[in-house]
Amino acid sequence: MRHYIQTTVGPAAGLYLAGFAALGILYVYGYGIERFRPETIGETMTSLGYWGPCLYILANIVRPFFFFPAIVLGIAGGLAFGPLWGTVYLVAGTVLGAALCFAVARLLGRDRLKRCWPPWLPLASLDDKLARNAFRAVLLLRLAPILPWDAVSFLAGLSGVRFRPYLWATLLGSIPGAAAFACLGGALFGPFSAAAAAAVLLAAACLCLRRRG
Repeated sequence: MRHYIQTTVGPAAGLYLAGFAALGILYVYGYGIERFRPETIGETMTSLGYWGPCLYILANIVRPFFFFPAIVLGIAGGLAFGPLWGTVYLVAGTVLGAALCFAVARLLGRDRLKRCWPPWLPLASLDDKLARNAFRAVLLLRLAPILPWDAVSFLAGLSGVRFRPYLWATLLGSIPGAAAFACLGGALFGPFSAAAAAAVLLAAACLCLRRRG
């Protein structure tokens, strides 16, 4: 039954997601990329009142499928909601978006990828090691600048990593960067504010963690 779902739903879902992402990219860049600056996005979120946080979280969930820069939305959240709530909303949207990427990758092609993988690469061995140390491996990949954030999400879905340790590692790994982006956005209102100092400290902490990872 599982094989039937993957062979029938997988290709159709893949084409649908590819078309959806293509239309979104054309809209973003056709509408004018200058309209998607942090200041403009922050003002839009603020003008929506109670719906602003919901739309902001949703934007972060679907962002990976449009190849939209994460830093732009991160700073916009700090501008719109301040360092604290900007961090909370950004972490929520980022984690949910990473979970969606994991689910899509797991649905579309783990078995097909293994069949297409070059025989000289020890995929089974790497997959087994990654699955046995899932939490630590995903957390280090989240903190270290080895692979882009979204690439880690999709690759984890294609591997043998279980969802629960992946989700916890993603949650913990998203907090330092989200806090740094949100504090940076809040600091734009006042360069010498507490948010500016927090942004600098968090950025330094992220660099230290990445070097140790």
